[in-house]
Amino acid sequence: MPRYINLLTVGNIINTIAFIVVALYAFLRQKDLHRTTINSYLIIYAIIGFSLIFASINLFRVVHEVNEKPESLFTSYLDSAAQFSGIFIQSGLIVVLFASKIATKSRAYPACVLAIGAHPDDIEIAAGAALAKMRDAGYNIVGLILTRGEKGGDGKTRPLEASHGAKFLGMDSVEVKDFTDTNLPGDILNITKVIEEMIAKIQPDIIFTHSIHDFHQDHQTVFEATMRAARNARTTILCYESPSATQDFRPTYFIDVDKYVEVKVQAVRRHWDQRKKPYMRPDLVRGKMAFRGGQAKVEYAEGFEVVRMVSAI
Repeated sequence: MPRYINLLTVGNIINTIAFIVVALYAFLRQKDLHRTTINSYLIIYAIIGFSLIFASINLFRVVHEVNEKPESLFTSYLDSAAQFSGIFIQSGLIVVLFASKIATKSRAYPACVLAIGAHPDDIEIAAGAALAKMRDAGYNIVGLILTRGEKGGDGKTRPLEASHGAKFLGMDSVEVKDFTDTNLPGDILNITKVIEEMIAKIQPDIIFTHSIHDFHQDHQTVFEATMRAARNARTTILCYESPSATQDFRPTYFIDVDKYVEVKVQAVRRHWDQRKKPYMRPDLVRGKMAFRGGQAKVEYAEGFEVVRMVSAI
């Protein structure tokens, strides 16, 4: 006699495939989930973990039914789990994913931000969370990197990583110039000209740049060049905190980045060439934001020195 297909088996096969697809989707789209969700690591691990567990349960039931093995109390419990897993677990994962999405509040009018860094990883390390938050709020973000970072790493790889980091944050564009790493003080006039041209081109409402309170000579030079280039510009100027900042760096303006902690961690991770540097460690990146958050009376924040604050009102 012909053997009829058990509808329960078909359902378990469909559930198995569905769970595997969900797990695969979460694995392949990790970058997007890191950029758009709070507690992204937890969300990704939960989606992949639960999906694989219940895919295994459904697969076990399929094999058991195809082989026509006798039922037991254990298999009956698995059968119940397999029947309801597709509805409740998948629905629950979708609800959690949507509930964890970073909520954004758009600006009433467009504004432009210029983020200036001496080296390819400076912007992400110092202001990555703030820039991501501002991008989600509708700001146009432009990056300007003055060197390829050849003295501190691979001069061919680092500009590409700067591009990847900028793309991850959602920046509209980033330009990497060819000034000599660690030798910017000797070329301050040309650096000033480049920054001045960029300011004239995009007319930024806000400029993020290095602080004068920094041990690194390149960082000091970029600060000085920015001040010269923006001397006649009607723009807010905020100085960010680099790992080489001195104890005189004292922020008075803080941006609450509670929902963007892991976004910043992932942006910094795009600079794989620099992964062995102590300040690139995720726990130290989070720790700095927690420290500044304590000063600002929020959970996580990035702190900035105010050189000039121009109101839009």
